[in-house]
Amino acid sequence: MTSPNLIVVASEAARAAGREIVELLQHKRDVRSKGWRDLVTDGDLASQDILVGIIRDRFPDHAILSEELPPPTAPATITWVLDPIDGTSNYARGFPTFAVSVGVVDGDGLLCGAVYDPLLDHLFTAERGGGARLNGEPLSVSTVVATADAIVGLDFARAPEARAELMRRVSQYAPHIHTFRTIGSAALGLCYVAKGWLEAYFHATLAPWDSAAGVLVVREAGGIVTDLDGAPWAYGHPRCLASNGLVHDALIQMGRAGSAA
Repeated sequence: MTSPNLIVVASEAARAAGREIVELLQHKRDVRSKGWRDLVTDGDLASQDILVGIIRDRFPDHAILSEELPPPTAPATITWVLDPIDGTSNYARGFPTFAVSVGVVDGDGLLCGAVYDPLLDHLFTAERGGGARLNGEPLSVSTVVATADAIVGLDFARAPEARAELMRRVSQYAPHIHTFRTIGSAALGLCYVAKGWLEAYFHATLAPWDSAAGVLVVREAGGIVTDLDGAPWAYGHPRCLASNGLVHDALIQMGRAGSAA
């Protein structure tokens, strides 16, 4: 299990940043485009300032990788991987689904993480080898076995070719599952698998800050995470399929059938 100090600070930072972005949400947003289908708001920057300030105050020797910062240039034993607002498009529109994601990685991969939904006051946390929790209560993935009963989450990539792949998989899964949900926040989509609200979640172009905390929450809740074709998933891999484990093989086979068609 990790040092409790790391998860305590991750949780504290996520909650503090979450309170700030909710306060800013009461006022008109400053929204800018930083690329194709890629937005940044004043809330992202304010959240990042809070996260970075808390982490650097407690752990000045650790590296920080954040969506809105240049990547670290010096190697470090531990790196904090931050998404100040996961679901910026939702946040910019006032759509009430977004989160702050704080992951911590070391040389062995995902170490601990916190994902905070400030509107629902949902704090998802996980430590490597220490389990996953929602507001302190243990998490466990669903026990749904039949794909016909499975709710599958997904979110759309920005690039046209990645969207085309997602739509192909949607068409392959659709005849066999219960329904789909589009979340708008990969971190929350992953945590919803851990909680058992979804049986699976998939995405084709996740950045490290999208997945560093959420994937660990899934794993520590008893779920499985691979790439979209069933190969092992490692920190930083953009293609992700997370599930309760019970529907995983069936979804992989559906995807392979679509590739062969």
